[in-house]
Amino acid sequence: MALKLLLLIALAWPGLLCQAAEPPAAPVAVRASNGTLERLVWAGAPYAPMVIREGSLRGRGYVDRMLAEVLQPGLPQYRHETLHVSPTRLDRELRESDQAVCSPAFSRTASRMTRYAFTSAIFRFLPVGVVMRRDHALAPAPRLDPQPLSLQALSLQALLDRGVRLGLVGYRAHGGMVDLMLGAHAAQVQRFVLNTSNQSVLAMLARAHAVDATLVYEFELSYFVALQPELGKQLAWWPLEELDESQLSYIACSVSPAGRRAVLAIDRLLAQPGVRERLQALYEQWLDEGSRRRLKELRLRMGPLFWRDPRD
Repeated sequence: MALKLLLLIALAWPGLLCQAAEPPAAPVAVRASNGTLERLVWAGAPYAPMVIREGSLRGRGYVDRMLAEVLQPGLPQYRHETLHVSPTRLDRELRESDQAVCSPAFSRTASRMTRYAFTSAIFRFLPVGVVMRRDHALAPAPRLDPQPLSLQALSLQALLDRGVRLGLVGYRAHGGMVDLMLGAHAAQVQRFVLNTSNQSVLAMLARAHAVDATLVYEFELSYFVALQPELGKQLAWWPLEELDESQLSYIACSVSPAGRRAVLAIDRLLAQPGVRERLQALYEQWLDEGSRRRLKELRLRMGPLFWRDPRD
């Protein structure tokens, strides 16, 4: 419902979804040796609806808007560029580039923290769930109340033990326990690294082709259903027992000196009043009412820890 409303708003009042964030105080410009502004490349795989490259909502994915409305205006000391790349190319850019390359909406893992430089957290999000065809033998029977809060959580371990074949989106980090399970059942896992992997895997699943399930965010399925309703009605989403109720998202930058300077500049921006609130709101615009309510309750319960990892 929230996604359909967003689509209608975009068509009727395009300017309504483009409210700019309040500009922060101007920082000292970082200049290259030739006197020009230092280059900051924002790189990432264009998975919709985080990044939307076509259609009536082009440029209005939540990562699109985080960059255009908050991060780039808040860092005027840089010359910003955007680069859409495959997950494999993204990893190489972050590990090997001597320039400042950053990728928003990144999950931290122990392995990634040895390869990339990370900012502090930029927003808190709800984890992936499992999507299967409604008629799959292991799919729970439909419930009268389809809201996510009432959905039965499924065990990924139980699904893997029953031989379910998973199609995964790129090299996403889903959460420690889940990623360990996927590694232990590698023969049942196929990773797709195209720039449209999330939507392509859902289409394959709806057509009962090659995979039995996938792990995606609930709003990714909602976006797919809005674009392809006939295929989408074959699918359903369930939360996973093995994942925490929420996770933190970061910006990963190249480990070069230029990348580490970008991390410091971004962290200074995030420390300014209202910046994280704006980033959080842009993400939550893609959630349904029940999911937004869960995050609101979580924020009230966690207080200042809402955007912090207690392990830091």
